[in-house]
Amino acid sequence: MLRQLVKSEREMDALFDQLAHDVGDLVLRAQGPDGTVPLQALQQLRVETARLVGRAFLGADGRPFDDDNQPQAAFPRIIAEGQQAMIELALEGTVEILDRMLPEDLRLEMAGREVKQP
Repeated sequence: MLRQLVKSEREMDALFDQLAHDVGDLVLRAQGPDGTVPLQALQQLRVETARLVGRAFLGADGRPFDDDNQPQAAFPRIIAEGQQAMIELALEGTVEILDRMLPEDLRLEMAGREVKQP
């Protein structure tokens, strides 16, 4: 679980690094000879930037998740995987605490195993 959290963090860093690089490339291509982006190029730059950002956050239908709650783009996928790992990590810790605190017969019963009667 902890590995998945680290993996999610690295994937998120890589996603934003790539996004920043790609947007930077758009700006560099749009700039004029004096190093500024001409006013007539701003609208196209906005459109292309929105397309890049949207592709990272939203699926083809403009939603981050489909009807089955499956991620449709990189950002929601990374978030969903990270959330799942955090939930599993929390549950793992809770199980360890319960294993230490609960009597054996109750632990077995909660686990769905047969309890030996005295």
